[in-house]
Parts: sequence; structure tokens; C-alpha cells
Amino acid sequence: MMIPNSEHMPASDIPVAMWLVKAGLDDVAPETLITDFCGQVVTAGIPLQRVFVGMATLHPLLRARGYTWTQTGGLIGNDAMPHRNPDEEPAAWVASPLRHMLASEVGELHRPLVGAHAKYDFPVLKEFAEQGLTDWFAMAHSFGWTFKNSHHITDRYAGIGMISSFTTMRAGGFSEDHLTRLRRLVPLLALAVKAATLTQMSRDLTAAYIGGDAAHRVLNGVIQRGQAERIEAVILYADLRGFTALADRLEIEPLVETLNAYFDCLGPAIEAGGGQVLKFLGDGLLASFQLDGQRSAQDVGIAALRAAQAALAAVDALNASRAAAGLPVLALDIALHEGLVMYGNVGTGARLDFTLIGPTVNEASRLENLCTELDRSLLASESFVRTAGPDTGLVSLGRHSLRGVAEQREVFGLPQA
Repeated sequence: MMIPNSEHMPASDIPVAMWLVKAGLDDVAPETLITDFCGQVVTAGIPLQRVFVGMATLHPLLRARGYTWTQTGGLIGNDAMPHRNPDEEPAAWVASPLRHMLASEVGELHRPLVGAHAKYDFPVLKEFAEQGLTDWFAMAHSFGWTFKNSHHITDRYAGIGMISSFTTMRAGGFSEDHLTRLRRLVPLLALAVKAATLTQMSRDLTAAYIGGDAAHRVLNGVIQRGQAERIEAVILYADLRGFTALADRLEIEPLVETLNAYFDCLGPAIEAGGGQVLKFLGDGLLASFQLDGQRSAQDVGIAALRAAQAALAAVDALNASRAAAGLPVLALDIALHEGLVMYGNVGTGARLDFTLIGPTVNEASRLENLCTELDRSLLASESFVRTAGPDTGLVSLGRHSLRGVAEQREVFGLPQA
């Protein structure tokens, strides 16, 4: 295996470089990459005391991830950095030399911490010096990513992929040889980190858009149109009553904020019950709780019911808060049904959706439509009640016609006070 720039690389560094290339090809996790890299570099004679590695990511909640390693403690920090507006950034980050590098597109920064050339133009450098550290060196490496929106900037540090800093306690700080060796090795670390980051980003983004289980299946090769399997599942179909009328009188920005606030009542409750949100349908959503043998069918049914009740309780709390603030409120309608569905890929040759299809899904949708007519926020089918067992507390509301369903269905709901 050939290593870039290896003709002048010390023999002690070549095994480190070869390991980094192999780790990138083998998709080694960032935690292991950073821990093993630091250990091998120290063994090769570069006197590292503390290392920080931060990397950009694409995640609905996180802007970046950061890892801190020390010679005495190993990997001591694994930080998730959420998306924030510029005016919400923590003071320590605003004053950080790493932020300065990213914002100013500076690729390298070196600050001796002792001696005549010591420089403490950032507060953290003075703190490092007080801890006995003698030198600080940082590099930033672009992953070649730029993300733009209609305002032409989404990532104010676009183009930066990994930033890393290295400190030592060696008397006199890093030697020029140490810095030269780091300049050769750290780009290889960045390349391996990029490989691991891309893999994690694929998982995160796919799960964010199609659900965790569906993402697992897609990333394991279930990607062709028509690839689908029959599964038994509890279907949760939810819709916001009154949203269409609200949309006619509300500006689009507050309308989106309102919709997200109500979805926040549903998503966590479904996930806590072991279900997954498969699809958002305008002002509604489709979720499933699979009967996959990991839990009894009754446990799955009860979990789905408890998730629905938790979502309704969260909506009640949200509505009380919104009403007190003079904001419009909405009602949530939920239908629970159980049956056989097809789970997999449908769509065009190149544009697919991984979802549930079949009469069970259609019937759940029709059952939800009945909520308004019966003035109930939660309705369940006979098949769901059979699955969930006798302890649901649901009561029969009689037999009713569902649009597009030939025979009337017995419908169940929670007893009214």
C-alpha cells in the first residue's frame, strides 16, 4: 500500500499512516479512530497530552460532533453540538480559537504556551498554560462539502469538515519535526474520519426521513422497486382536526411552527412505545408498531395504545399553553388498527418510498376520518382490540360504515367521563 508523501515520512509514522488508510476503508467508528490514532502517535514519539477532534455532520438535531482525548484518561469527551442561531452560541465557543479558524477559514494555527513567544490571544490558551501545557497546534481540513439554501448560506463555516487541536507538556513545546509529522498524518486521519462520518450521516439522514427500521433495511440493500414483505403491524394513523381551516388564515411561517409543535407531541410518544413514524401526510402522519416477535402481540398493542394516549395528553398540555398565549389550538384525531401490510419500496424506477401499503393502511385512514363524526379523539378497530387484549379500557361504539369498505366495522373508543 502506498502512502501519500511517504518518501520523507519517518519509519515510525508509516505504520500509523497505513493503519489510518485501512481504518478508513474498514469504516472504523470515530471514537475508535481518534483513540487509536492518538495512542499510536504517542508510541511513535510525538508527545501528545490532549487532543480535540471536531467534525461536521448532517443531522436534524446536530451540527457537529466533538471528541476529546487525553494521555492519562483516553477518550474523555464525546460531545454532540446542536444547531444554534449565531446569537445563541455558548460564550466559550464564541471565544474559541477553533471558531476563529472556522469563521476566518484559517487552515492552521500554532500558539506556543511558554517562553518568550507565548501567546494567549484566546482565553482557553491561558487556561491550558495554567494546566502545565506548553504548546497548542490546530489544523482544519475541508471535506469539500458546501450546503446552500435560498439565502445562499446554511453552514456559515461551509467547506470545513474536520478541525483538530493538539497540545503537549513537553518542555519547549512541539519541535518542528513533531509539527511536520502531524501535518503529514492528520490529513489521513481527516480522510478516515470523513469515511466514518459519511456512513453515520447516511444512517442519520435515512432514519430521519423514513424511520429507523426502514433506514436499516434500505442501508442493508433493500433498495429495488417492488422489494417488499408481508408483515403484521399495528397501524397508528393521526390527523390534526381543523388544520385546513387554520391554514387559510395563518401565514406560512407560523403555520409551519404550529404543525411542528403538534408533531412534537406525537413523535416522541410513538418512539417511546417502540413504534416508528413512517410518513408525514400534510397535517397527519402514519406510524407502525411491528409484530415481529420481539414482543408479544398484546404488548405491542398496549404500547401503541399508550403511545396514542400519551400523544393526546401532550396535545392537551400544548393546547392549554397556546390558549393562554392567545394562539390557535387544534384537536388531534388518532386511529389504531391491526393487520397484514406490505412493507417495502414503491414508486418510480429511480424515486422510491419505503412505506406500508395495503387495505389495512387504507382502513386505518378511513377509521380516523370517523373521529369527527363520532366526536372522539381516539378510535380503534376490532382487530386492534383483539390484538391488545381485554385490558385496554376501550368500549364498543357500535358498527359503522367506513368509506370504501364494503362491510360495516365495529369501532371502539375510550369511555367518556
